[in-house]
Amino acid sequence: MPISAVQRDRLENALQGHEAALSNSDERPSPLRARVHATMVQLGRNEDVLTLVSDFMDSPTLVDELRADGAAVLRDRGISLPEGVTLQVVDGYGGDPPPILRLVLTVRSLTLFADWDPRTGVSVRARAPFE
Repeated sequence: MPISAVQRDRLENALQGHEAALSNSDERPSPLRARVHATMVQLGRNEDVLTLVSDFMDSPTLVDELRADGAAVLRDRGISLPEGVTLQVVDGYGGDPPPILRLVLTVRSLTLFADWDPRTGVSVRARAPFE
């Protein structure tokens, strides 16, 4: 199942927000925030990553392969993640949840989770060092 039009629109809106934060001449982001925004744009605009997301939603076999050795799957597909980004498969939430593809960005003491839930699409949340 390809990424739905609604999910693509939501992703595009989020990416435009990151791009706007990077190009705001009135208030430049700190180097840490700039790296976070740039990495999110790099991931969200990478067609190989988006193909992986689409395939992830369609293939229980791919889910198992990513759980077992995500680095090998990325390597076999020619996908290079940005510095500080790792890939995980996590169990979903609620009744009969599908697995979630998670990209984890760690920059200094900040950890950012970019999750792709097949039901709802992308969501991003940050975890401060004290959590």
